Amino acid sequence: MPLGNPLWEVVEPYLVAANLYTNPDPTHGRYLLPHHPPHLELINNPDVKHVWRRVFLKPYKEFNTLEEAYDSCEIIGSEEVQLKPEELASGVKRGGRWVFYSVWKLDKEPQGGWEEGGKGLNRDLLLVHATTDCGTLPMSSTSSKLASALSSQTFLLQYGRSTGINSYLPSLNLLPAAVHAVLSDVAHWDISSGRHQRQVFLSGAVCDKPGRIFRADSSLYYVLKYPPSSSESAIADTHEGAPRPNIAGAFVLCPMVDVSPESRPSALIEYIAKGIKYFAGSLPLAKAVRGNVSDDPRVEADFFSDPIRLVHGSADRATSPAATERLFHRLPNADKSFKLYDGYEHVMCKVGIDAADDEKRQRVLKDWRSWLIAHCDGDDNSNKQE
Repeated sequence: MPLGNPLWEVVEPYLVAANLYTNPDPTHGRYLLPHHPPHLELINNPDVKHVWRRVFLKPYKEFNTLEEAYDSCEIIGSEEVQLKPEELASGVKRGGRWVFYSVWKLDKEPQGGWEEGGKGLNRDLLLVHATTDCGTLPMSSTSSKLASALSSQTFLLQYGRSTGINSYLPSLNLLPAAVHAVLSDVAHWDISSGRHQRQVFLSGAVCDKPGRIFRADSSLYYVLKYPPSSSESAIADTHEGAPRPNIAGAFVLCPMVDVSPESRPSALIEYIAKGIKYFAGSLPLAKAVRGNVSDDPRVEADFFSDPIRLVHGSADRATSPAATERLFHRLPNADKSFKLYDGYEHVMCKVGIDAADDEKRQRVLKDWRSWLIAHCDGDDNSNKQE
């Protein structure tokens, strides 16, 4: 049946689970989508080394329960890819379940020099990406001046060129599991190449242009679920219960701690969704602001161990700035900060139509860069609300 057929979307997961059907494209048409034209600025840049990779996860059918599979980040292999049709067939043969991510390395010093004389060199920045973009995030003024080492963009399971029905999240455990799989693969890659594991910063936000969504809540959930590890060899060990990657910190814009009333569907739609989620959970019943899926109460659990900065716009109509501020006060971190940008909406880094209009975006990017640079040296900016 054609992609997007509602009846097929309901029936297919059951056919796959019963081994009666194998989907030849487990990304549901997303893997071979063309690049968004602005992304070619990065892909065709001779000063940037760029690769695509995918990490294969243990197939669902090899777990006793689906919940066990959703919570697992057990890696069975990884490879560089070229986004060719034959890679779909080879991926299905390897279990048909993978996380796709993009990696770039800037070898040449950018115009204007490195930020703060190169304090951010040889650090990794992991951008957690989501719903509306299946290509590669262009090298922003944030990442390009911060890192000559690897910067990664992760497409979570159920999104982008990763496998799964687009935006269908049967379990929130899928999100941090995908992030952890990518971090583990990068660590394996570093160690096998004779490099040491570098500091890794997580970032999630709505940034750059409308529609480019980063799962800020996934970054929060990850640092909660996977405490740090000080052993780089242990980071590369992906068996269940292994020590976790040592995250240097997280810069999080507009996290979905709670959904803004403007983005919630009607009460009737919510009641219908609660009734049919057990047999037709993949059907899209409501169209809210892109990037919104559900509340994650676990985000507010009282344990975070990494430096963290929360940023929100006071005029956000997609997620709740008040909930983010409440979360800030509950965080036990010794190093935490929060800033509420007056008048900003959910997309805080929209490119302006002219220099004056772009000033709002530049304020956020400067904040982002400054925080990352400060924490490359472990500077203390603890417990600060602005």
